[in-house]
Amino acid sequence: MEIYVVIPPRPLDIYLYRCNSRFHVEPLLDMFKEKETYGILVMDNSGATFATLKGRHLEIVKSITSGISSKHRAGGQSARRFERLREAEINEYYKRVANYANQIFLGIPDLKGLIIGGPGPSKQYFVDGDYLHYTLKNKILAVVDTSYVDEQGVKEIVRRSSEILKDVRYVEEKNIIQQFLAEVGKDGLAVYGFDEVKKSLEAGNVKTLLLSEDLDLMLISVKCSNCGYSENLTMKPADLVKFEFDLSKRQCPKCGNQGLNIVDRKPLIDFFTELAEKLNVNVEMISSSHEEGEMLLNSFGGVAAILKYKG
Repeated sequence: MEIYVVIPPRPLDIYLYRCNSRFHVEPLLDMFKEKETYGILVMDNSGATFATLKGRHLEIVKSITSGISSKHRAGGQSARRFERLREAEINEYYKRVANYANQIFLGIPDLKGLIIGGPGPSKQYFVDGDYLHYTLKNKILAVVDTSYVDEQGVKEIVRRSSEILKDVRYVEEKNIIQQFLAEVGKDGLAVYGFDEVKKSLEAGNVKTLLLSEDLDLMLISVKCSNCGYSENLTMKPADLVKFEFDLSKRQCPKCGNQGLNIVDRKPLIDFFTELAEKLNVNVEMISSSHEEGEMLLNSFGGVAAILKYKG
């Protein structure tokens, strides 16, 4: 027996439990594929947020407030003097934003580009001014209008820059779910839930299978030893012990005897991925790190499919 210890380049944010004949190292391999990082800065004269996007990981690195005085003049100050003071505050704030941007983004060796956004003209004044390090200035891919300067603004930038970021896994996953939701909205080529997806897979009518990485359900196969009656159930792993205990006292709905036993148990993700592999169906594992991924898990049960044709 040989044992290899692999230290991933960053912490794993998914949990996979598999019981079959091979090691599932796809999440580790994906990490090594995800080499390109995008810097995101969203700002206006009230504050700024700095973020990075790499693969399927969108990370908010830092948020700051500007400390700039409001546009209302303090009592006793002339309009011109107040304006000069405010302009000085804005200039110092822009320098502070640039210093944080230089610290955060210049240290990323695989920085693909920088996208800057925010409401109003402040972002453009910042970009046009002599604030950012020339290396970062040369990496600006787009300047985008947003409504917010917080985490919501960062997500707006990602959404509005989908063409630039089209090959980033985070954006790919969001686009896949948006395609599925569009089909659901028009009652088109989409199904979800255990029974409907399983039926469509077995009929050869699935183009893309969507599974949530956080799908924490077991598929339990129950069979009666007396009459052969069988049924499949899904449940949380934590509920399995109590279910097995109660099953020994339960009567078979077909013959009425107490002969029900668990004959197979398998993570639901394994069941669907193995079935999809047999049928040569494309499988998309979707993270819950974004809103669309959360929707797949919480609103559609973590199992869905885009169909080839209307069933």
